[in-house]
Amino acid sequence: MGLKHLIAVEKWTLLLAAVVLAGGMILLGRHAAFSLGVGASLSTLNAMSIRRIAGKLGPVLQQKPGLTVLLFNLKMGLLVALIYAAIRWLHVDAVPFLVGISLLPAAIFVVFVQYSLTPPKGDEETHG
Repeated sequence: MGLKHLIAVEKWTLLLAAVVLAGGMILLGRHAAFSLGVGASLSTLNAMSIRRIAGKLGPVLQQKPGLTVLLFNLKMGLLVALIYAAIRWLHVDAVPFLVGISLLPAAIFVVFVQYSLTPPKGDEETHG
């Protein structure tokens, strides 16, 4: 996955978070909207951190795959700790929180569909 894909994933995550949060504030109660916001915040922070790490360390990560695995595991450990903290001390509602935290995988799927439906540039066929 190239940097342009990660930028697209980050943009889609932010857009989906804005849409879901707007809908959640209108349709859900206060605590459910808060739970949705906490999940969406963690999801967007995750997308932003992935893009920034890849942007700053991209060439190094391609040369040293072990460093990629280490950074990924450290980032995931921090994410798990933040999820634990949200459940333990913020007492978030499970379903809205899961909807919010699922925005990054949804954005990855949207980018996959977007790039799979557009033909690659430079591979245009001529007929005739």
